[in-house]
Amino acid sequence: MKRKTIAAATIGLALVGGTAPAEASTVAVNAPCYIQGAPVTASGTGFTASGPINFSFDGQLAAGGTADTAGNFTQPLTAPLLSGNAFQHTYTLTAQDLTTASAVATTNVTVTKQAASVSPHRAKPSRKVKFGVHGMPPGGVLYLHYVFHGKQRFLRKLGKAKAPCGTLTVKKRFFPVRRPAVGTWTFQFDNRKKYSKHTLPRIAGPVTIFNTFK
Repeated sequence: MKRKTIAAATIGLALVGGTAPAEASTVAVNAPCYIQGAPVTASGTGFTASGPINFSFDGQLAAGGTADTAGNFTQPLTAPLLSGNAFQHTYTLTAQDLTTASAVATTNVTVTKQAASVSPHRAKPSRKVKFGVHGMPPGGVLYLHYVFHGKQRFLRKLGKAKAPCGTLTVKKRFFPVRRPAVGTWTFQFDNRKKYSKHTLPRIAGPVTIFNTFK
């Protein structure tokens, strides 16, 4: 009886001490959102020791790297440039082991432009339009400075930029007055109540006011 008990215990120990399955490959990035063209740091585990790895965004090769002797990597990348009129896009980042085809990992990488938009872009000053702001610090209060001939004429609080990419969409009157001065204004979006053309980060662009005749 003792021998059977010992034998059973030995079998149990043999099963517990069996070979562990291979570690699954992983890849991750160091931020929830990036401005296009900004540096991205990717890190991963579970790749061939000292083996080559390719990195791609939505299937487009972005860089090549090498795992360390433990099969891990830290790889510098660059956030892709958005195409056309897109303000934001979530890419699939793929890390592909070139030695072991099954060693592949993916993660999402969200990229945005630092830009502002007004829709419609042509309207009466008193009409409500949709302001869109992208790529500003998440959680920060956004202000719109109406600047004419280098001086702030009006200030408007728009709201807080939302995570992860610092975006805000809000409807407001195009101008806070019905008849702003005719000419080229500068709209500057930033996080400070006091206007300065040197404020960072900022988004600034021209808006032209002109007279129309019936």
